[in-house]
Amino acid sequence: MYPVLFHLGSIPVHSYYVLWTAGLWIALFWTRSRAEKRYLVDPDDLYHVLMWSFIAMLLGARIGGYFDNWSVYAQDPSRIWRIWEGGMSSMPAAISCGLTGIWLCRRKGIEVWRLAEAASVPTMACIAVGRWGCFLNGCCHGITTSCPLAVKFPRLPLPVHPTQLYYSFGALAIAVLLWSIERRIGAGKRKIPVAVLWPLLMILYGAERFFVDILRDGDRVMGFKVGQGLGFLVALAGILWLSRSLAVVYVRSRTQKG
Repeated sequence: MYPVLFHLGSIPVHSYYVLWTAGLWIALFWTRSRAEKRYLVDPDDLYHVLMWSFIAMLLGARIGGYFDNWSVYAQDPSRIWRIWEGGMSSMPAAISCGLTGIWLCRRKGIEVWRLAEAASVPTMACIAVGRWGCFLNGCCHGITTSCPLAVKFPRLPLPVHPTQLYYSFGALAIAVLLWSIERRIGAGKRKIPVAVLWPLLMILYGAERFFVDILRDGDRVMGFKVGQGLGFLVALAGILWLSRSLAVVYVRSRTQKG
């Protein structure tokens, strides 16, 4: 494909880093804008939470990249220190970012649901954009196939599933769904202040990772990709969170009617 978009003199500019950087900055600044304007989060506290959550996300993404390719690092552990090599993993990035954000929100007195909802659509937009970097780079591809969607990458002998695009279009569909639901239930001035979008994101994206990773090439543990295990746990946590939110809505609705 196009692992190098262009050169700045003798320096190659890689499509992977360009598109993932673009996706991350879209997520960061769009979340900040939504949190301040739509979910009424204090800007000063928000800056602190977003900054450290962003750093945690980068660390989680990098550590997750090691687990996605554990056999490579097991053969040569010294490669762990070559930070200019290898890639990142979106699921561990989202988990580390989310857990850090929840912890910091509680420390700063920010209602967790506000920042979680603000980050929901931008997070999916980030993945929708970033996964095109994986596609152009030729990484994170699927297993060999002869299906009509198969793509032939230059460095591979046979056509494979373009799992990068499955991730991308899946994330885009989730983003559109979350946005449409937000238009119906409102944002920061909801009658019943509970998280709906973020738990739904966890369920849908966790399910997407679990099923798409069946088609993905790479290392497995007991027959499963690391992303599948994390996807299952994230989806389960999302079901519990959404169930709690819906229970709160039900109880308060009954109380108001009574």
